[in-house]
Amino acid sequence: MRRLAIPAVLALAGCAGGGVDCGPDWRSVGQRDGRINAGSQAQNYAARCATPVDAAAYEEGYREGFAQRPIPNW
Repeated sequence: MRRLAIPAVLALAGCAGGGVDCGPDWRSVGQRDGRINAGSQAQNYAARCATPVDAAAYEEGYREGFAQRPIPNW
């Protein structure tokens, strides 16, 4: 029983809103989203993360990442 309790607690903690996509470095999260051309995800993060989104830092990072994205060579 104890073997199952620890993974269950860790899984539930992961669903609580933390993680790489939930800050605290919103500029870096925005840069990543911009580089992959994911569209602004700030509202999605605000809805699912337990911490507030620094929208200005996210959008600044998104613009920087979008400018750095590779251009397809079709």
